[in-house]
Amino acid sequence: MASKKYQNRFARKKAKFKNEIRNADAAFPRQEFDAYWDKHIAEIGRDVLLFCRSALRTERFHVDGKTAYGKVQKQELYRGNIEKFCKQLSGKMHPSLLTEFFPGIPHAIYEHLLEAQDPAIVTFVSKTREKAASRLIIKYLRKTRKIWDLVTYLQDNLMEEDVLTDLGKNPRYKYLTKKLMQAIQAQKLLYENIQTSTPDDLTTLFPLARQMKRKFIIHIGPTNSGKTHQAMEELKKAGSGIYLAPLRLLAYEQYERMNKDGVPCSMITGEERILMPGSYHQASTIEMLDIKEEWDMAVIDEAQMVADEQRGGSWTTAILGVRSKLIHLCASPDAEDTLIQMIESCGDTYEITYHERMTPLVMDENAVDFSFPEAVQNGDALIVFSRRDVHSVAAELQDNDIKCSIIYGALPYDVRHREAEKFASGETGVVVATDAIGMGMNLPIRRVVFLQTVKYDGKDERPLNSSEVKQIAGRAGRYGIYDTGYVTSYYDYEIIKKLLFKKTVPIDRAMVSIPEEFLLKDGKVSTILELWNQIPANDFYDKGDISEKIKIAKALEQIADDRELIRKFIRIPASPDNKDTFPVYLEYYKELSEGKMPDLRKTIKAYRADNVDEDDKEALQVLEISSAIYDFLYSFTRIFGEEEALSVILSGKRKISEKIFTILDKQNLSLRTCIYCGKKLKWSFKFNMCQECYRKRQLLRRH
Repeated sequence: MASKKYQNRFARKKAKFKNEIRNADAAFPRQEFDAYWDKHIAEIGRDVLLFCRSALRTERFHVDGKTAYGKVQKQELYRGNIEKFCKQLSGKMHPSLLTEFFPGIPHAIYEHLLEAQDPAIVTFVSKTREKAASRLIIKYLRKTRKIWDLVTYLQDNLMEEDVLTDLGKNPRYKYLTKKLMQAIQAQKLLYENIQTSTPDDLTTLFPLARQMKRKFIIHIGPTNSGKTHQAMEELKKAGSGIYLAPLRLLAYEQYERMNKDGVPCSMITGEERILMPGSYHQASTIEMLDIKEEWDMAVIDEAQMVADEQRGGSWTTAILGVRSKLIHLCASPDAEDTLIQMIESCGDTYEITYHERMTPLVMDENAVDFSFPEAVQNGDALIVFSRRDVHSVAAELQDNDIKCSIIYGALPYDVRHREAEKFASGETGVVVATDAIGMGMNLPIRRVVFLQTVKYDGKDERPLNSSEVKQIAGRAGRYGIYDTGYVTSYYDYEIIKKLLFKKTVPIDRAMVSIPEEFLLKDGKVSTILELWNQIPANDFYDKGDISEKIKIAKALEQIADDRELIRKFIRIPASPDNKDTFPVYLEYYKELSEGKMPDLRKTIKAYRADNVDEDDKEALQVLEISSAIYDFLYSFTRIFGEEEALSVILSGKRKISEKIFTILDKQNLSLRTCIYCGKKLKWSFKFNMCQECYRKRQLLRRH
């Protein structure tokens, strides 16, 4: 009975409020309100802004978040979502979100209208109960879309730094905002620098690092001089540390070694994340450095790469911006002067440790007239500069009953690692590789044999330079296994000898990458990139080659000029000249730009390992393409997808690698043959038909 009486009382109260709203609606002076709103929106906005900032200092706030089971529910602010909350308030925001965060906004508007100079408005608000008047006004603002005037005012006047400042005064969130405030302040300083194009002093692009007193230990030495080993031994002793490598394979090697030596270490590359419990150390590729993170110690390997036109900007960013009190740089002698200039420009201190090769490096005078494959010996590394030539050389060796490992860039890194292990353990006696072997890989190589001395660098075919020859040849000789490292060449013995012992020209420049914040300027992304290229460099810095990135941005803009999406999408590694993978890249962008989510399962199914017959002649190439597609899917999912899909992608990639293992273990790569008669062709033969078939076809054409 009491319950029924309560229900009736509630119903009567609800009906009374509805009636109150109807009466207020009839008395609402719309024409006068519209005129007042248009004239005084700045004053109203200011009062609402003051109310919102006051609420930020005192109230609790919740945002949408996902539980461990994927269910969306309201979650109070914590370290993981407070940045998202600040960006929502100071950036693009829907009116419904505004009133959700600040339900008291109608009250602030009502309070302002009580002081209005218009008699009709004052009469209305004074004679109408606040609850009814507030409800009616906010409903009217939504209906007439005048609420957007308020949203626009707040977006223009409520800065992200203001939100953080006010939240910092809220007893509930003051500790959460401290770290984020530092990042925002750094971003603000960075944006101010970018607004004036590129600053004269590039070190100001890294304000967080400039606030630290950093010390560099520069390890200068040739390959096989133990410089990286010494730096890594010091890293193991640090409370926390990061190792930055040029290749995934090297990051993986150090990740394995650190964990094997009892130092928990995670690995983060663009294609994989392995997070070890209790880890305070990390092995990463250089591009994955987060300059907001702070470490006790950092090791930057192959630092002479600062001069590389494609990737050098990542090393420059690491040297100028890594937040660590102690930084070890490992580099070849030609980089010493430039590295010192960079460190001094930061106002940091340094000391230099010089390293000598542990084994001498000499030309093999007994192999001046090297013949292939007759002169191949165990412990040889045979160097060529394309995937096709690696396969052709390896197939010819296998046809002569010589077991070999193969290493080149297109192979998945776990396959390269396993091939290297097979050579290191003696399961194979020879390794056939591209110049990927020259970047830090420590293998028991007795002799390096240059089967080629010309390489395609992405633009032109050109002869090897002295630095490249020294880097690759330096892999010969392994302390404790081979007392001397030997070098020879298939044809150009004297050329290789001259380049190997030539005095190296010092590196005189470091490449600079375009700051991501520079892309936030108005205009097409491709135009901004081109503008960056036009800004003159200063001191010993130079612009890296971003022609490929410009080409990608233009291709995306032809599909849809969604600038915010393009800024995110160009972070995903891609090659616009790769006809196998780039169409998938473009298709995924097209679907996202249309508001659709690409079907990951469909792509995974299309490129899975089970689709490939391992006995097929093209199986290895198809699997390499599939692995590259899976790398793209991983990078795409890290930015746009769901975390749950990552394990599926990695599982599929492992199956691809396992099938490649099976193919390579058979030691039965396909020899090059004439496309007409099937006759075996030498690996170095430039044409796809034998001379006899060529002559026959020429005779047929004449007759």
